[in-house]
Amino acid sequence: MELAEKVINRQAALANERSKFDKIWMETAERLDPFGSILEGRRGDMSKMFSSRPLQDLARFSAAIESLLIPRGSIWHGLEPVDDDLRESDEVQAWAEQRTKKLFSVRYMAKSGFVSNTQRMFRSLGCYGNQVLMTEEVLSRGPGGEDLPPIRYRMIPIIECFLATTAWGQVDTFYRVYKLTLRQIIDEFGLEALPEFLTTRLDKPDLLEEKFEIIHAIDTTLSGDTQTLLPWPSVHVLKGHHHVLRQSGYYEFPIHASSFVESDGEAYGWGPGMMALPDIKQLNVMNKTTIAAAEQAVSPAFATVQKLKRRLNLSANAINPDLVTDDGRLKIQPIVTGARPDIGEQLIAKKQMDISANFYGDLWQILVNKPDMTAYEAALRAQEKNELIGPPFAKQEEMLASMVMRENAILERQADDGIIDLPPRPEVLEGRSLTLKFTSPMAKLRRAAEDVGIQRTLETAAQQAQFDPTIMDNFDHDRIIRARADINGMPADLMRPVEEVQASRQAKIEAQQQQLMAAQQAQDIDTAGKALPIMEALGAAGLNPDQIPAPDQVPEGEV
Repeated sequence: MELAEKVINRQAALANERSKFDKIWMETAERLDPFGSILEGRRGDMSKMFSSRPLQDLARFSAAIESLLIPRGSIWHGLEPVDDDLRESDEVQAWAEQRTKKLFSVRYMAKSGFVSNTQRMFRSLGCYGNQVLMTEEVLSRGPGGEDLPPIRYRMIPIIECFLATTAWGQVDTFYRVYKLTLRQIIDEFGLEALPEFLTTRLDKPDLLEEKFEIIHAIDTTLSGDTQTLLPWPSVHVLKGHHHVLRQSGYYEFPIHASSFVESDGEAYGWGPGMMALPDIKQLNVMNKTTIAAAEQAVSPAFATVQKLKRRLNLSANAINPDLVTDDGRLKIQPIVTGARPDIGEQLIAKKQMDISANFYGDLWQILVNKPDMTAYEAALRAQEKNELIGPPFAKQEEMLASMVMRENAILERQADDGIIDLPPRPEVLEGRSLTLKFTSPMAKLRRAAEDVGIQRTLETAAQQAQFDPTIMDNFDHDRIIRARADINGMPADLMRPVEEVQASRQAKIEAQQQQLMAAQQAQDIDTAGKALPIMEALGAAGLNPDQIPAPDQVPEGEV
């Protein structure tokens, strides 16, 4: 009871700290996420939406982030040792490639949930400015005994999350308030974890779908109150009944959270949807007003000189008798308000552009506006794009880095236990730490400046080489091509090891030398073959060939 009370009180304190964000999240959900969990009982209420354009911008934003950071079907990160002296080792690079491929094969297994949950996560980032992903180590099997992926991923809706940070601003405390039915509680925690008052309901099937509120706490301040010895204690509490359902723990912090724009001193931040909220509100009002003006222009109200005894028939070819005076004037006139729907449409188009800019819509077009651009121009535009959108994405890469490090630790533990197979570590890496190396399109954009610098320098050198060819001796072309391959994300296993390249070059040099020696020997044999008849003739005449002077020693005029 004491542990449950402590968890409930801490969650209440964190909820009070988060309350300043709850209101704006609710307003954002009403206009950008009508089916989200924040609205709860009001899901599907679209009464405050008069345009689908903001929803389209949000969808494009989340899709753009996914394609830039974690594009499916490509290797968007690698592993490498922290020590610089080991990074150039071909053995280490080959092992890192194999380990990375294993990580990707596990991550994209059918039941891991990585793809669907990261898509929801990026949508949350664009809408609410915050995203939270949980990685769970799986050691059990499925209900039918089938194998489950070693790691499962779960996006946690921000409305369920209550976070706290260290003095350095890193999230290290996680509380989640969520609901499960009685049947789900039994599946998740087992019958033995239920309090007595719930076990008496098991014979009433209609009560199995009743929902109960649960708090999940991952908090190091609970270490002294729990039974776990792991670094990150975990407690599940039945909130309304102060009952502990489970005590466990984690080897690493399983929560990976980030915000788009950080708030000073807060665990939460701001996102494009929240920043575009004033424009979205104005757009809704403008749409509503413009639609009313268009209706007035197309179907105006009418004024009459007297009360009509019947409704006007405005259908085509309709006849409305007794509505014309004897002098030909209409007894009924449309009320012209002078409304200009076209002006409203222009203002709406401008406001839509403002909203799209909040979601970086104008920047996504940087590389697609000129499909006929040169490679150099494309590199410059990529550099510009990185400078504009790089800073907010750096925080998302930091979050992904924590996820990859936990994934790697999980796989190593399971390999030690014989659950899965991993390529053995090279001896030089024993006891050495690994770090993450991003190779995503975003990472390539970030390194575009390096590629531009290399290309411009080589072009300048090529121009000067027309006057002084020795200028090219300044460059180590082997290192240049390997650097550019790394910048452009070329897989390391497609590059031949340095030793193999050197051995191949040495073999070519030796082969050329052997060919030259063989050619020289053939020439000597040919020369000797031509001189043999002369030597034989001189011998028959009793002359010594050594006594015959060379042609250049014969005096001029003598033969």
